[in-house]
Amino acid sequence: MNGKSKFSEEVMSFFVCTTMITLLEGVLGMIFFPDVQLRYDAFFSPPFFGALSVLFGVVTWSKNELSIKQLLIRRLIHLGLIEAMVFGLNYLAGVIFPLKVSITLALGIAVVFVAVYVVLWLIDRKSARDFNHKLKEYQETIMLN
Repeated sequence: MNGKSKFSEEVMSFFVCTTMITLLEGVLGMIFFPDVQLRYDAFFSPPFFGALSVLFGVVTWSKNELSIKQLLIRRLIHLGLIEAMVFGLNYLAGVIFPLKVSITLALGIAVVFVAVYVVLWLIDRKSARDFNHKLKEYQETIMLN
């Protein structure tokens, strides 16, 4: 993968991740903190966590092709880093969640993590299908000439 496509992939990851984080924050906020009023600076939280999550994805990078087992282990490490980052930054900010909220948040982060990879996989799958379709059309025009 060249640098340009890697950058594009990271930007796509950021936007998908930020969208999913926004949805998770909205749902959990409505469930556990319905009376909390947010200020405009709260809008910076999802992109901040999204950017850090994408940066932590560096643990999945490799010059060599990874086996499925290696990739899964690296993705679990990535998820662990994200979980630690979310809870650690909240702790540093003085926010300590009750156990029920902590468990729900941890599960929500895992769901968002999986959902981001599923969305990215679907986007890659569509790109591959489009590419193969255009390649087939090109090969057919070459055969006709």
